[in-house]
Amino acid sequence: MTTDSETVMVKAFAVVEIILKEDRPLALPELAELLGRPKQTVHRTVRQLEAAGFLAREPGRNRYGIGARLSSVAGDVLEWCVRYTPCHLSLTRLVAEVGETCNIGIIDGDAVKYLDRVESDFPLRAQLHPGSRVPLYATGLGKLFLAHLVSRTRRRILEKLDLARFTDNTITDLAALEDELKSIRKRGYAINNQEFHDGIISIAVPISRGERVIAGLAMHAPLARLSIDQATAHVPALNRYAEGFAADFAWENQ
Repeated sequence: MTTDSETVMVKAFAVVEIILKEDRPLALPELAELLGRPKQTVHRTVRQLEAAGFLAREPGRNRYGIGARLSSVAGDVLEWCVRYTPCHLSLTRLVAEVGETCNIGIIDGDAVKYLDRVESDFPLRAQLHPGSRVPLYATGLGKLFLAHLVSRTRRRILEKLDLARFTDNTITDLAALEDELKSIRKRGYAINNQEFHDGIISIAVPISRGERVIAGLAMHAPLARLSIDQATAHVPALNRYAEGFAADFAWENQ
């Protein structure tokens, strides 16, 4: 690879990194100022990233945010990290400790995508697998992600969701869902009380980078075997493993 190619690549990554760091779409003048580079140079890089689908321009505004292609790549990177780092082994150890099925997931558009999952030894369990996609509003992980999104992003997603009912406990009222998300932010973890599958509960905790929730860790169990109170007793263990997963993903600069 030539030096020129490396320079182009580094410039592109720098644009992406600054948008992620600022946690909001940025206009070209802001990008140029924050990067300390000529506006013309930044404009050329941004246009290339936009054309490739890695950045997206806000409708009616000259501000740029993360594009669909980059979001997809980010999910693939996390999935790779889960599979080829100590994460899977740690997830197996967590299942042995709590005695129930556990999984790691990320937000994927209007759903949750499971990156990895380790089943318990019990025959009675929810049968899902890595790569499965489940609803945001009717699962522990999904509600956890919604709760920690910035308000404008959360509103945009909720406005597009069809709050279909899966069970008698599914929250299908938008105001009630907002109240639930507020409670999740306050207590620090999410509870799924038979909202997606009858008889199945889950507890979900965040895997974070600083203040940003990047992924989530959840434990699932049949209500016939584990009550909500018994499940929440495992929150400290889930949080302990979530911290370890964040380190395994190597999100922080080494």
